[in-house]
Amino acid sequence: MRPPRLPLGRLLRRLAGGVAAVLAVAGIALIAGAATPTRHAPDHPVARSASSVAPAGDAVRSASSVYGESAGGRAVREASAAHPERATPETAPLPVAAFRRPIAAYRRYAERDATAMAAPVARLTAALRRGDRPAARAAWIAAYRRYLLLGAAYGALGALDDAIDGTPGGLPGGVRDAAFSGLHRVEHDLWTGRRPSSIVPAARRLERLVGRLPRRVRTLEITPLDYATRAHEILEDAQRDALSDRAAPWSGAGVVATAAAVRATDVVLDTLRPLLQGRGDALEPVQTRMAQLRAALTAIRRAHGGVTPRLDALRPAERGRLTGTVGAALEALAAVPGTLETTLPPDLPTIPESR
Repeated sequence: MRPPRLPLGRLLRRLAGGVAAVLAVAGIALIAGAATPTRHAPDHPVARSASSVAPAGDAVRSASSVYGESAGGRAVREASAAHPERATPETAPLPVAAFRRPIAAYRRYAERDATAMAAPVARLTAALRRGDRPAARAAWIAAYRRYLLLGAAYGALGALDDAIDGTPGGLPGGVRDAAFSGLHRVEHDLWTGRRPSSIVPAARRLERLVGRLPRRVRTLEITPLDYATRAHEILEDAQRDALSDRAAPWSGAGVVATAAAVRATDVVLDTLRPLLQGRGDALEPVQTRMAQLRAALTAIRRAHGGVTPRLDALRPAERGRLTGTVGAALEALAAVPGTLETTLPPDLPTIPESR
């Protein structure tokens, strides 16, 4: 069960409001005690930066070239015209309609993935009935990976997500609590010595829950803000839960979970790439850092005979590299939600020049 979080877009707007307040106080102080205002020389970096800002008209034309004559393009141009002093290709807000195609593409992907999850769960139940613990463990890993590939969907699945992927944390009875079910109920029992036949009822319940996934995913609602934030949150969850061995402690599937989060992040980024291109400089660093992260995971599999090892089987250098590349990717991904805002940031107060 994932703790609630404030969407990054909203957090950024709150921070902007805080900055506005600080600047307002600073403006009062400057007015009260300032002498001669500082002037930048023509070759000063700030002067050069200010002189290179495109006029508002250029920004509107740039937005038009990106979005064409569609309704979405008109919405961008109207927002830019309404706030010419703040309109640049990077800050002109995206119309909500611009997210329809990326979210629709993601829904199609998620429905296919949710449907495909039924196969490893069926293999899991069959192996438990045969008493084949190694085969059941392999099927569980495959089912868990398949669920994590849903990525952006989990935050919109509500109670179904809790039932499939919930952990015993916060339950009064812990692992013995009757509400503890789904993937991690089966994981706990498989890796702590329970008889395979005794786990069959939990596996059958998991089958029924997974059977509800495709329809639920097909109709899930994801707002543009939430979808833009997911590109960062999927990997953030992996860093917090998978790499700490908190998400799947009995199976040790932290590396599997991290690799699945990387794949899910790539899927979301692929759908958002048309919106990110030409808006600021967020896309190139993200592509570079994600490629480095994929390379780190490939090196780990190669070093372990072509299989993904348990988290506790990683060598210190391997774990350090994986942790570092995840952190670097998250740093780059943090710029994505702000680049894809659908509203202008709040106005900052103007500090009048002292005389």
